[in-house]
Amino acid sequence: MSLKNRVARALLSTEAQTSWLGPLLRSTIQATNGLYRYSPEFKLATQAVDRPHYSWCMMRAAELGKMLGHQRISAIEFGVAGGNGLAYMCDYADEVKRATGVDVVCYGFDTGEGMPPPEGSADLPYWFAEKQYVMDVDAIKAQVPNGKIILGNIRDSIDGFLEEYSPPPIGAIFNDTDYWSSTRESFRLFDHCENRPEHFLPRQFMYFDDIIGTEIEMYGTYNGQLRAIEEFNSSQNNVKIQRNQNLLNKTQYKWRFQIYYAHLFLHSDYDKYIGGARQEAMQDLLKLKA
Repeated sequence: MSLKNRVARALLSTEAQTSWLGPLLRSTIQATNGLYRYSPEFKLATQAVDRPHYSWCMMRAAELGKMLGHQRISAIEFGVAGGNGLAYMCDYADEVKRATGVDVVCYGFDTGEGMPPPEGSADLPYWFAEKQYVMDVDAIKAQVPNGKIILGNIRDSIDGFLEEYSPPPIGAIFNDTDYWSSTRESFRLFDHCENRPEHFLPRQFMYFDDIIGTEIEMYGTYNGQLRAIEEFNSSQNNVKIQRNQNLLNKTQYKWRFQIYYAHLFLHSDYDKYIGGARQEAMQDLLKLKA
């Protein structure tokens, strides 16, 4: 094994990323990126990116889109607030294009006026309040000209979104709506996946911001975003949102418990085979050794 490969393997190891060396390694990779032009996949694997949870979902959604024959996909952020998430999405879309050849169109939903009034106890009014996280709409639009911002309460803006914007297939959704009620309303996007499947990938990569928290928030399945997920899954059978299983043993990813997948079981491409080279490699490993 070459020295370069040995160094790369060391940087990718769980031990390196979770030790005190982790932040130093990531900052070094970021600082020297202009010189060495690290691949987007290497930077993502070492978490040498500002928002690895956003990056991971966007990259994986683009890969899935490519396997299904799409050249463009969409990524959505519910809850734009200060605009940092949407700005990052638009910037990282260039990395995704470089790695996969797939374009990512980025959308952000927000009231523009801060959080609406809480609907009740399930919205955690002891922690969240009306008018928190007000957007500076003009400043964000100026800074993020490639991002498409949809203003208004989600319950009013979600229904006409597909018709007005005709987005490429949606593959990544970042949910930072805080409330149970606003998260519930964001799930109404899936009401349209059966009659407008061209706007969805059959499986979605999702990130929920407000499901871990601290002893002050006390998030659980009876309030906030976790309640919205539970209620959504209980309400119908054709779309289910579940926590990922493949990242749970990757302890270097602090955000691993916040990644969920939405399965759109009736989507016309849901059963389309994408095993390809991965299945072939797994079968090779199972062959009897001579």
